[in-house]
Amino acid sequence: MQETSTRPDKGRPLLRRAKSAAIPSAAEQPWPILVVDDEPDVHAMTRVLLRDLSFQGRPFEVISAYSAAEARRILTERPDIPVALLDVVMETADAGLTLVEHIRRDLRNNRLAIVLRTGQPGEAPEREVMQAYDINDYRGKTELTAQKLFTALVGGLRSWTNLSTIETLNATLEQRVEARTCELDRARRFAENLVDMLPHPVWYKDAAGGLQMYNRSFRELFHLPDHGSAMPAPLEELDRHTDATVRNDGLGSLALEATLDMGGEQRTVMISKGLLTEESAGPPGTIGLITDITERKRMEHQLRQLATTDDLTGTLNRRAFFTAAEQETERSVRYGNSVSVLMFDIDYFKQVNDRHGHAVGDQALRAVAAALRDNLREVDILGRLGGEEFAVLLPETSLDDAIDVAERLRQAIAAIQLQPGQLQPGQPPLTLTASLGVAERNADEVTVDMVLARADLALYRAKAHGRNQVMA
Repeated sequence: MQETSTRPDKGRPLLRRAKSAAIPSAAEQPWPILVVDDEPDVHAMTRVLLRDLSFQGRPFEVISAYSAAEARRILTERPDIPVALLDVVMETADAGLTLVEHIRRDLRNNRLAIVLRTGQPGEAPEREVMQAYDINDYRGKTELTAQKLFTALVGGLRSWTNLSTIETLNATLEQRVEARTCELDRARRFAENLVDMLPHPVWYKDAAGGLQMYNRSFRELFHLPDHGSAMPAPLEELDRHTDATVRNDGLGSLALEATLDMGGEQRTVMISKGLLTEESAGPPGTIGLITDITERKRMEHQLRQLATTDDLTGTLNRRAFFTAAEQETERSVRYGNSVSVLMFDIDYFKQVNDRHGHAVGDQALRAVAAALRDNLREVDILGRLGGEEFAVLLPETSLDDAIDVAERLRQAIAAIQLQPGQLQPGQPPLTLTASLGVAERNADEVTVDMVLARADLALYRAKAHGRNQVMA
């Protein structure tokens, strides 16, 4: 692990490398982790916790900033930093939150995963901070053990990596389509032998709509003869519609995404079309190009799922849940529909981890998530907010109906019986219970966090009255 510091007054070297003199390969370059805190002990402890840890074969490099001002300079110079561990109170009581605003608004850096750390959690309520400042995780300094710190960093690194990959894929595809479309718009006519060499299917139609030319890829895609074919059926209606758009709407060119039925197989393609003027200066014909993006769309979908899904339980992660729940709440406000939310914790979950280990705890969380999904509708929004805490948003659901749903979920969780291998022979199966809080959106509540706050209060009442119950 390496440490980079920008605080010369502390007498620390600007760069301290590991003892090995070997230069690491690109795959072994450390992950740069920005630690922003005015307490030197926090930096030292973070370095100790990360010293022997690695992710994907790469160690961690701690980049230290002892104030929000130092952090601003570092982030301006280092846009490659994927995760920041950020203190709330530094130069001022809200220096950390102001820095987050600067990152998201001024630097427009939405990929950086931010883990907020505070020694005064009462000064910054968790939900308000997460919603208002787009923070990935929120922890008290005292609870960040090596395991929890590593878990927070891995979640941030995965999100950063997946979002970066999606952006790169989209940018690459847009550049290829734009470059190809520009070439087609500038071209007066294709030399037939050059067209036939292109890897993408290409065709040309005259002003009367007759298919005059197509290349080898086009023939192979639609199983056409070398010459004299009509427009293939999978493309005919779409081609006629786009011809009208190019000619009659005055666009001159277009690019659109479409789905083609190729003998029962659905292929997602990008179709680019433009006008091609004849030498006789008569009405222009049209030229088209197909780029098969089926595989890219599949990869994009998978990466988006990874960026929005909790790895352990398969539910929405915290950020994705709040995004979906906020959209549903806005619809409820706009149309006056009812909407309710559930907040719930697994009772005494810490004891499960302490007595049986985290592997059993993970197994319990997965079992709970499965039980919840089995008892919810497809339109219901389920998310894991952190640890053993889950939340559900129920569209078109009144308070009475939401209480019934909550009771059904409580019973489903109570029916879970785990028999993990870590239990001693003869031990009874591990059972779980949950406490649930329910709230329906009031007419004057316009954001989901306002409803969640009341559901959270109901959850704490359920805990205070003995747990394993539902309260509203």
